[in-house]
Amino acid sequence: MRPAAFARCATCHQTAPERNGVGPSLAGVYGAPAAHEPTYAYSGAMRSSGLVWDEATLDAYLTDPRSVVPGTKMVFPGVRDPVERAALIEYLKTL
Repeated sequence: MRPAAFARCATCHQTAPERNGVGPSLAGVYGAPAAHEPTYAYSGAMRSSGLVWDEATLDAYLTDPRSVVPGTKMVFPGVRDPVERAALIEYLKTL
């Protein structure tokens, strides 16, 4: 089930494969390396980050994207509530 907190993500992100918005599609993001969506033009910072989107990495990134990947294109300030972040991560696992 899609959490209510995803509404703010859906402003920029799609959940269908290869359907990008302002940000890349989030289909298959959990467990994937950063910059995995082949049809999206990621920042150099994201492409060279070496991150893999597991629970710990997603939690840190969703808390404060620009501190985890300085130079990222994502201007979203983050999700401060740990319960909302956990719900988002659980949802991302299903995509």
